[in-house]
Amino acid sequence: MTKYKSRFCPSPTGLMHLGNLRTALFSYLAAESTKGSFLLRIEDTDLDRSKKEYADSILEDLKWMSLLWHEGPEKEHDDVNYFQSERKEIYERFYKTLKEKDLIYPCFMSEEELKLIRKTQLASGKPPRYPGTWSNATKEEIDQELAKGKKPVFRFRIPRDTNINFSDLVKGEQSFDSNDLDDFIVKKEDGSPTFMFANAIDDSLMDINLVLRGEDHLSNTPRQIALLQSLDLKEPEFCHIALFTGSDGAPLSKRNGSLSLKEMKVMGYLPQAISNYLARVGHVISDNELRSLEELSKEFDLNTISTSPSKFDMDQLNFWQNKSVESLSDEELSVFLEENLEEKLPKDISHVHFTKVFRSCIVFPSDCETLVEQIFSKNLELDTESMEVIKGAGKEFFSSCLKIYNSEEMGWKDFVNKLSELTGKKGKDIFLPLRLTLSGLSSGPELDEVADLIGREMVLQRFKQARDL
Repeated sequence: MTKYKSRFCPSPTGLMHLGNLRTALFSYLAAESTKGSFLLRIEDTDLDRSKKEYADSILEDLKWMSLLWHEGPEKEHDDVNYFQSERKEIYERFYKTLKEKDLIYPCFMSEEELKLIRKTQLASGKPPRYPGTWSNATKEEIDQELAKGKKPVFRFRIPRDTNINFSDLVKGEQSFDSNDLDDFIVKKEDGSPTFMFANAIDDSLMDINLVLRGEDHLSNTPRQIALLQSLDLKEPEFCHIALFTGSDGAPLSKRNGSLSLKEMKVMGYLPQAISNYLARVGHVISDNELRSLEELSKEFDLNTISTSPSKFDMDQLNFWQNKSVESLSDEELSVFLEENLEEKLPKDISHVHFTKVFRSCIVFPSDCETLVEQIFSKNLELDTESMEVIKGAGKEFFSSCLKIYNSEEMGWKDFVNKLSELTGKKGKDIFLPLRLTLSGLSSGPELDEVADLIGREMVLQRFKQARDL
C-alpha cells in the first residue's frame, strides 16, 4: 500500500469554514489510513489579503479538531519554511530556470484589455482565454513597455499540440488538449508568485504524493502538470472531490448554511461531532457509529468518495452533535458546560449532579442555560399550553400533593402511589402535571431525580405555586 503524504494548504484570507475543513479532514484521513504523513502549508502570497490573525486562527482550529500535522508551521525542520511568503528565493530560482528555457515571457496586457477580449470571445461562443498576444514579442517591444514604467506579469508557455493526461483517484482518467489551455500567469506584477505556480512547485519540493482538493481545481491540474514536467519535477497523484454546497445547491457560504469553526466553537459544537459529520459528506461510511479520528481513518477509502456534489445538512450535523454529547461521561459533560453553569446554577447544586439528571435534554450549552433558568426560577413560568395542563389538574390535586409530600419523609414512588390513591388519577393525568410543575418540561429525566436535585423545599414551593394559579 502506498503511504500517502497529503497536505492542506489554506490561504489566510478569512476564517476557516466547513468547506475547507472537509478538505483538511479528508487529506488528514487519507494520510492516516496509509500510515503516511499530513503536511500543513500556509499559502500567503497574496500580501494584501493575507492576515497573520487568520493564519493563527487556522492553526488553532486544526488543533481544536485534533487534525495535527506532521510537517508545517511550528514543526519546521531541515530549514524548510511552510509559509509561502518566506519562500521567495526558491521561486526566483525556478523563474530563472524557466526564463533560461524560454518557457516564461513578460506580458503587458492590462486587465481592461483582457476583459474586452473575454467579452468578445464569449459573444462568439468561444471559451474566454488569453490569446498569446505577448508570447512572441521582440526585445524592442518589451523594452518600450518597460521604458513607459509598465510592470509585466510573466506567463508560462503551455506546450502546443499535445495531450496532458493523468489519472484522478476519484474521477478516473483525464485528458486535456494543450491547445485548449492558455498561457497562465506564474508571476504577478508585484513579483509575487501565483497560486498556480507556487502551489505546484511546493507540492513537488515537499514530496507531496497526494493532492486532494475540490473539483473546481480540476482544470488547474493539467497546467500545473505541464509546469512540473518542464522543470523535471515529480508530479503527485491527484484526487478531486465533488463540491460541498449549501442547502440551496449553491457554493457553500455563510448565506446558505456554512459556519466558521470559530462560530461553531462558540455555539458549543464538539470537534467529534464535526469530524463525524464531515467524514460522511461525499464519502461513504456504512453505519452511524460515532468514531474517533483514528477509527474514521480506518474507514476512510478514496474509492468510496462520491462524484456528485453534497449539500450541507444542519439536521445531520446536529444528529452527530447529539451523539457526541451522549458519549460524554457525566464528569466530561460537566466540564463541557462549566462556563454556562458557573454563573447560573445555584451554588449548593453540584454541576455533575445537574448534568447527570438533565443530560438527555442537553445538546448545546445554551440548552443548559435555558434549563437552569427554568428549573430554578423562583416562580413557576410555563407556556400557555403547559399552564392549561396545570390548571386542568385542579387545585385539589396540588393540595393533595402538598398534604402527602409535607406529611412525612417518603420515597418518590410511595408519594406517587399515595397521590394516585387519594386523587384517583393515573398515568399521564398524574405524571404530566407533576413533571411540568417540577421541571417545566413535558418529557425528560425521572421525576424522583428532579425532586432530589431541586430539593424538598423547592418541590413544596412549586406545589404551592401550582395550587394557587
